[in-house]
Amino acid sequence: MNKIDYLDIDGRLLRLFLMVYEEGSVTKAAGRLDVTQSAVSHGLEKLREIVGEPLFVRAGRGITPTRGAEAMVEDVRDVLRAMRALSEQGSFDPEIVAGQFVISANDVHWGLLLRDVYQAVEIQTPELDLRINYSGVDAATLLRSEQCELVITPLVPEGSEFKQQKLYDDEFVCFYDGTITTAPKTLDEYLIRRHARIVFSLVESNPIDQLLARRGHHRRVALQLPSFAGLPELMKGTDLIAVLPSVLKKTYMRDFSTAPSPLPLGGISFYQIWHQRDDDRPLHQWMRQLLREIARKIK
Repeated sequence: MNKIDYLDIDGRLLRLFLMVYEEGSVTKAAGRLDVTQSAVSHGLEKLREIVGEPLFVRAGRGITPTRGAEAMVEDVRDVLRAMRALSEQGSFDPEIVAGQFVISANDVHWGLLLRDVYQAVEIQTPELDLRINYSGVDAATLLRSEQCELVITPLVPEGSEFKQQKLYDDEFVCFYDGTITTAPKTLDEYLIRRHARIVFSLVESNPIDQLLARRGHHRRVALQLPSFAGLPELMKGTDLIAVLPSVLKKTYMRDFSTAPSPLPLGGISFYQIWHQRDDDRPLHQWMRQLLREIARKIK
């Protein structure tokens, strides 16, 4: 490796490197950074010239990091953390804070929480850019790898490095098109109906199916989607039913009828989760407080 003049390295190059490393793709990294693919490629080439060795090599349709890149990645994360901490020193002033803040959340919260969050950010922190990623089911990996700064999820990850705060409680209800069908009143009626469900991972199951399996039951899932956004268009005009958090009545499922779930599922709580390394960051604290205030208006 060539001798590096550290003054040649800037934070944007390091952040670009980290995005490519995490995504394993120039295209995906460009999307996260909101720049062109050629800009990412140019930045990687510039960083390669500085460090004096290749950082990524082609692997099938994507790219894979070299040993040199693997050796760099934790140091790069440390440097970026230090740069961020330096920029946030002193008294916190929302009106002048700049950069970006990344929140991971499934689309159940896009219109429910994050629309109001963005509107508040736009007014109170005009130089701050908000990024929203899908959270999926693995909050721990997202936070450990610093792909986001906050995760909104009902699934609290294990580990003492994670902090949590409840945003609100909800319950499951049965959604259906009241112009086409009626709600099932008993568990037997529920089991013989055609169901729609949301599955965020490659596993062909969700907590409802797992509960039914433990009780020796099975339901027919006639429609499965990876997110909530497309569910109304596909369910409308059908006899499908879907047991979902009741807050969806405020957004995607506002045109559907609801009834109590014939399957006793108990309540569901949604949390904001963050890594302990961000606990004392003024911007992070401000964002967590903003989310708490907006969440109080949900129920």
